[in-house]
Amino acid sequence: MKAVVTSIFKKKYIYISILFLFTSKISAQNDTIFFDKDWKISNKVTALYYRIKPLKIKTKDAVGYKIKNTDSLFVIKDYYLNNNKIQFQGYSQDYNGDYLVGRAKWYNENDGTIDTREFDYKENYNTPKFKFPDWPILYLNYSIADKSLLTAGLEFCLDCQNKNKIFLGAGYGITNSYNSRYYGLPDVHLSVNSEYFLFLKAGSSTKNAYAMGGITLFNAMDLGLGYSFPYNKEKIPTYQGFTTSITFRITNNKNAYNQLKVM
Repeated sequence: MKAVVTSIFKKKYIYISILFLFTSKISAQNDTIFFDKDWKISNKVTALYYRIKPLKIKTKDAVGYKIKNTDSLFVIKDYYLNNNKIQFQGYSQDYNGDYLVGRAKWYNENDGTIDTREFDYKENYNTPKFKFPDWPILYLNYSIADKSLLTAGLEFCLDCQNKNKIFLGAGYGITNSYNSRYYGLPDVHLSVNSEYFLFLKAGSSTKNAYAMGGITLFNAMDLGLGYSFPYNKEKIPTYQGFTTSITFRITNNKNAYNQLKVM
């Protein structure tokens, strides 16, 4: 009788062990994210890199200091699929690893460090003599239609917590000579800048309305092409026709700029 019980126990143990290993394998597969050469999610067959499902850790434990409105960070670790060696490690505010925090490191396939960067959100109590305000944003725009126009002013970031930014701006510009005279033009505009390096902008002065579109370099610089519509062609300055423009934004508000995603 004892031998029969022992045999049954051994069989149950074997079944449980097999079930545990099978379940563990499925769980491991579900916790792995594969990426192709362009760092787009793919399957294992076409992948060059993989990431273990990011887990959360307390912000202070991760970077050594607290960050306002951020209680925890995701631990991001990427690996080379061909040899399982680490390719990247760091911390991120989001699950996808787009908004890095603290120290981030990139490695080659031989475990050598390629790059190390600090994404520092620690408050600086040693305030310099001059400091750009967090909000609003200083902007400078130069555009050319039938005349050139230089405009400076302030922008407000209406939705800076999202990847797509919305800027509402107001400023004042000077257009170059009409019969040896210069004219001032107030400016009000709304610019929608996407995470995919594109923007759309519409604005108006007392003399014209305009619409622009183009590319943005992390929202620090916008390069646009559009058209300016004069309200009255009989009164100068008219400022009309196809328009090209370049806009610079200056701020120490990190949320106003889109961050470079490096994997």
